[in-house]
Amino acid sequence: MFTALPDTDLFMPACFRDPRYSPPEGTWKTKGGLTEICEPALPNCTPCPHRAQCISQVAPHARKFDGVCGGRIWLDGEVIATADGVDEEDLPLPGKARDTCGTTAGVDKHHDVGEQKCEACREAAEAAAEQQPAETEGQLTLAFAA
Repeated sequence: MFTALPDTDLFMPACFRDPRYSPPEGTWKTKGGLTEICEPALPNCTPCPHRAQCISQVAPHARKFDGVCGGRIWLDGEVIATADGVDEEDLPLPGKARDTCGTTAGVDKHHDVGEQKCEACREAAEAAAEQQPAETEGQLTLAFAA
């Protein structure tokens, strides 16, 4: 899937320069437009063993990247969609702690910028998951407007 460029440590994946992964400017105008172009290509990233290397090489957050990288769709350097079966182990470790770390806002920020959760945010995410009511298979939930 990847081939090394001669005399470099850069790799060129099969998806390199494929417009479904990094659509040229002007081919989309909104988040929905970018998602519509990139979403069909996203499942191709799930089996790829080089997602972490892809993210490291592209540096999508730092470069304000738009497109597919490492099993995620990025818009202006923030994650807007993630392929099924992809976990945060591919993502870089977080930098210094933020004021919001340990809260759901901190968890969301780690996700948005495409980095692993810090320990405080991992604990906050686990606590929030425990508070969610367990979904029962086959259970129908109805919502009524007031």
